[in-house]
Amino acid sequence: MRVFNKLILSLVIALSTINIVLAFFGQEDIAIYFIANAIAYLIITLVYVHLNPRARAALNALSLVIFAGFMVIVTIKVMEILS
Repeated sequence: MRVFNKLILSLVIALSTINIVLAFFGQEDIAIYFIANAIAYLIITLVYVHLNPRARAALNALSLVIFAGFMVIVTIKVMEILS
């Protein structure tokens, strides 16, 4: 199995499991889903950094967008707590 296929399979299994567990426990906040999936995505893509340069560049760009969304949600939650 190619490395990129392993990455996709790992992401599918991990993110599906996270979503099922969160739904099982009755989580209704979409921000929690996004944060949990973003953290899992970032960790799994760090494991597969030995991809070819083109794929690595695409994954880095996507990771940057996901991390920016993560930071926006964290900032909003901190502002809610402080106000």
